[in-house]
Amino acid sequence: MEVDLSPRASGGRLWPACGVALALLGCAKPPLELAQTISSAIAHGLACVARAYDGNAFDDDYLRFVYPGESLQSPLPGYQVTYRVLDAYFIVLMIRQSGIQPGDGRRLFDRAEALTAALARDWRSRGIYNQRKRPDPLGIALDSYAILAILRQDAEMAQVVEAGLDGNGWLAPDFYTGVESFRRLADESWASRALFLVDREEGTRMVRSLCDETMQALAFEKDPLAQANLVIHALLALQTLSEQEGARAAPPRAPAEALGVPLREQALVLLQNPSIQNDTLTLANLVGVLLPDASLPDEALSPHIRELLRRQDEAGCWAVSLDSNDSSGRIFATLRVILTLGDYDRVRLKALGGA
Repeated sequence: MEVDLSPRASGGRLWPACGVALALLGCAKPPLELAQTISSAIAHGLACVARAYDGNAFDDDYLRFVYPGESLQSPLPGYQVTYRVLDAYFIVLMIRQSGIQPGDGRRLFDRAEALTAALARDWRSRGIYNQRKRPDPLGIALDSYAILAILRQDAEMAQVVEAGLDGNGWLAPDFYTGVESFRRLADESWASRALFLVDREEGTRMVRSLCDETMQALAFEKDPLAQANLVIHALLALQTLSEQEGARAAPPRAPAEALGVPLREQALVLLQNPSIQNDTLTLANLVGVLLPDASLPDEALSPHIRELLRRQDEAGCWAVSLDSNDSSGRIFATLRVILTLGDYDRVRLKALGGA
């Protein structure tokens, strides 16, 4: 139910000195050579994920987890559905939509596509169980519902999200507590982005509100990983807002670019934090959300891309962090790193002359 990505589980051991891409990787590579290295790393990563996938589940304790009381049903015969498996399928859809070829992951790509298409049709008639306004006890989690609406570009689902909006939010302020508190804004970032499918003005209002709340939360949040996740989801929402502004005839009163300046500055500070550098999953997510920012020179991001490549293990996967002592979360982390590497190749390298 939380595709987004914080480090909730440790992954398998990494071998930074023995990564598959390391032998090809120099300190500063021409765009074409680096693009080829990334392509090889992605193909090897997808092969690693494919080996861990049996058609319904993944050989990953993190993705095998089932929430208490969870009872998702598949509208397609022969498919099993849990929130964690959907987390993986959502990232697979993002990878596919970014233009990355499936390689050895063809079965995974095809099954993720088929199941999410069927779920979108099925969920249009469902509500959301954890919103504060008229919750549906038999409904779906807000973040999963909104993510699916966005990925499938489903306006009917987005209308359900909009109907659950209560003032400036969806979830009760204390729905998440303690170290999980940042997740409320993460979930509502997805919901805010889904609004653009049906109501651009309301989506704009909610993204601006989300950014204001994020800056307030950052003033009190002390955990670097939680700070990073707050920044990641606010910047993702601003990217959606920026895309909408590009389609408008009249300029907005405060463009997304201006709203993103303090968040971008916070992201760059976090990239230098040892906790973030140690956590491969968060590092990949944070770098990924900065890639579309044209104001950032490639030199600000490419060292982190090279570091991610160095961390690929001999089997082709990535562990959640450098401290990982088991394989939990390894497949999930690998999918997220693949997405970032592919986006770097598409957004940055091709602009520099990479193949």
